[in-house]
Amino acid sequence: MVPFSLLLGCENLHREQSSIPKDIAENAVTSAPKKLVVLTFDDGNISDLTTAAPILKGHGFGATFYITSGWVGKPGRLNWEQVKELHDQGFDIGNHSASHPNMLHISEDDIREQIISFDEACAEHGIPKATSFAYPGGHHDRRMVKALVTEGYLTARRAVSPEYPLYDRGGPGPLYNPSEDDPFLIPGAYVRGNLSSSDQEFEEVLSGARDGSICVLIYHGVPDVHNHCSTSVELFTKDMQYLKDNDFTVISVQDLSNYIDVTKRPKDIYEPLLARLGVSPKALKCDASSKNPVFSWEIETTRPQGQSAYQILVASSEKNLNSDEGDLWDSGKVESNQSLEISYAGKSLTQVERLYWKVRCWNDPDEAEIKRVSNWSAKEILGEMGKIRVSKYSSAASFSFE
Repeated sequence: MVPFSLLLGCENLHREQSSIPKDIAENAVTSAPKKLVVLTFDDGNISDLTTAAPILKGHGFGATFYITSGWVGKPGRLNWEQVKELHDQGFDIGNHSASHPNMLHISEDDIREQIISFDEACAEHGIPKATSFAYPGGHHDRRMVKALVTEGYLTARRAVSPEYPLYDRGGPGPLYNPSEDDPFLIPGAYVRGNLSSSDQEFEEVLSGARDGSICVLIYHGVPDVHNHCSTSVELFTKDMQYLKDNDFTVISVQDLSNYIDVTKRPKDIYEPLLARLGVSPKALKCDASSKNPVFSWEIETTRPQGQSAYQILVASSEKNLNSDEGDLWDSGKVESNQSLEISYAGKSLTQVERLYWKVRCWNDPDEAEIKRVSNWSAKEILGEMGKIRVSKYSSAASFSFE
């Protein structure tokens, strides 16, 4: 259960939504077009201007460059004149904090200072106030969201966790669904780099940009001052050409308001994330070569975890199954990590020609994985990751006896 104090904080966020500009709310459309990609870059590398920007301009792509103000002017990083040049070229400049701390471990006053210091530095150098924030390291909690709303921000981008594991190598994450996700918790669909250079993964994630889902890509430097998050010029050039050749619309975070209503927010900011922490059954199979069928399925999960229990329904008609009525067999909740060779144990099937079945599963949280990410996840999220959740029932499957 979410603590009352956190729910109260969420209610305050909704009351503060009136600070969002009216023209943005009125002009936003209700759904994203197919093949919509949001392109983002973190930290403020010199290569943002010298390498990435010319390639993006050549393709007519937009992008948001999230800058850490305290790193500006450091070796390998942009200076303020170069940040201003990116802005003048039409790119979106976002806030990536003042010093890139793990903001989970600092006070609310320090969180606010990290946001405001960046805003003040931009103002000093003639750069308009940012409207979007990227959480350093992708780490987020309710205090940060509340502070951003108070400071007049419209959106914030996280990374891939908690739905997917957070690794230095990067990799895939959830797509952004504006009908579910809070605009202050926009997920990264892929953290791209030399250590996450799989074309198959990359293209599979991009294929999900449909039916209102938006693919938010996270890059760092091309190349970066740190090897673990660097992207080669060759890989980046290939990626951008792929987006161009396959007719993706590539925009900045700021441009999202041209396609979706960025004022639309769920009642609880974490509810959509938490709903994705379980497992789900897929690829249902049934061996009906004898009068005692044997059922199997696969477990789908984006996190390191397994199955702790299952429930099978077998019905004599689609109508009964759609009503969650297993008139032939309802296994009830069975504590088991097995999803192979589950034998039928219901009513006699001697007079039945075709049967319909489905299954739902309970997850088995991986405590070692939860401990691994404990320094980079809010306590609330860690607690939720450790809970056992039941999935929705699978799609129906049917079989007849041979």
